[in-house]
Amino acid sequence: MSDIPQQKIDDAVESWKEFWKDDLLGIYLYGSVARGDWSSKSSDINLLLLLKSGDYYDRWFDAAALVRRRFRKGIAVPLVLNSEYMKASLDVYPMEFLDMKLFHQTIFGDDIFEELTINPEHLRLQAEREIKGKWVQLRQAALEHGGNTTDMRNLLAMTMPTWVSVFQALIFLEGSEVPAEKKNVVQRGAELANLNPEIFLDIERLRRLKSSLNRVKARELLLKTLREIDLLSGFIDKYQSK
Repeated sequence: MSDIPQQKIDDAVESWKEFWKDDLLGIYLYGSVARGDWSSKSSDINLLLLLKSGDYYDRWFDAAALVRRRFRKGIAVPLVLNSEYMKASLDVYPMEFLDMKLFHQTIFGDDIFEELTINPEHLRLQAEREIKGKWVQLRQAALEHGGNTTDMRNLLAMTMPTWVSVFQALIFLEGSEVPAEKKNVVQRGAELANLNPEIFLDIERLRRLKSSLNRVKARELLLKTLREIDLLSGFIDKYQSK
């Protein structure tokens, strides 16, 4: 992992504490930094700001001005939530909240993720939606871009965050410890679903290294991926969480 720009994180934290003052309940680091795979070439720093409520519309444009002035490079636009919204959204975004629950750092305030409970059936349902959504998207895009090598490569790379999240959900549903390293998540998750992990690991290397593919290799990888997603779709249909 590249050296994390700790000063950037500290500056962002202090800026948001000063801006929100007593309305701020907590600041949490999530994403690649919290997982331990942050890269200066491909990663941003992700912060979640927990506010007392969501009724701060008169201050949003001032907050937007602060983002433009201070956080243009390397710091993602923060996720701004309140406790009520989080609890009411666990059934809709269990995969996202699972990722934060498993891999986060509490920088300021109480650890709200410790109390979050992920419902297994909600998690399975979102995993099914994500798989089948990509199933449709990839087929449509393959018809549209199947003759363009660069487009096929970008299309495959774009899907990788979804597969990591889906495999992470499957590992969690099995009751196993979720690895922090993404390649281990892919390896274990693919094995659980009786898939070929090497295909997804190839996509991850493609995304991470920003490497190119020739026309034959791009078509081959796209077709293999489509077949694996067919299998994954069938697996999630029949899956019964433990």
